[in-house]
Amino acid sequence: MAEPNFQNRTLYHGDNLDFLRGMNSETVHLIATDPPFNKNRDFHATPDSLAAGAKFRDRWSWERDVHDEWTDSIKDDWPAVWEVIDAARAAYGDDMGAFLCWLGVRLMEMHRVLRADGSLYMHCDPTASHYLKAMLDAIFGGDNFRNEITWKRTSAKGLAYRNLPNNHDILLRYSKSGAWIWNPQFVPHDPNYVEKFYRFIEEDTGRR
Repeated sequence: MAEPNFQNRTLYHGDNLDFLRGMNSETVHLIATDPPFNKNRDFHATPDSLAAGAKFRDRWSWERDVHDEWTDSIKDDWPAVWEVIDAARAAYGDDMGAFLCWLGVRLMEMHRVLRADGSLYMHCDPTASHYLKAMLDAIFGGDNFRNEITWKRTSAKGLAYRNLPNNHDILLRYSKSGAWIWNPQFVPHDPNYVEKFYRFIEEDTGRR
């Protein structure tokens, strides 16, 4: 297995494609990524946030945002990914195709740098989650899809007169292979549960 050519606990500022391309293959344990969602909006950080003054454009154009290098690479090396992009352009439009092309070249690099026991978690929302699921299936393999995690962002505001509320985001979880690492997370038991089911206490240690 290759050795990492980067320092752990290092924060890089810039386009992640450049940094990903400079990393050795199969050296990353875990990727958690929160890319743009293709919301067709411009976003600005609030003045009181840690990113005060930052902004980004979540609008995508095939002519402006897609490079020939990307399309050539995808068509040659990842034809199944190109089929997803092509289908999205036909069904939704060039902006979705451009967004998927921009993100696809980055996801392919993420797949390359992940170790065989590594995993990826990608945050998205229903704007593009169905297209992204198909793209990740094409890159990671459908057999390596592990979970679609639904995050309820907020409670519904107001009465939903004509629609159900849109108040959730999606996290898509994939492993690099069938031998992924999984570390279960635990939270403390409810005090009433502890009192009821762990009534006896060791005199020497004080443990229940």
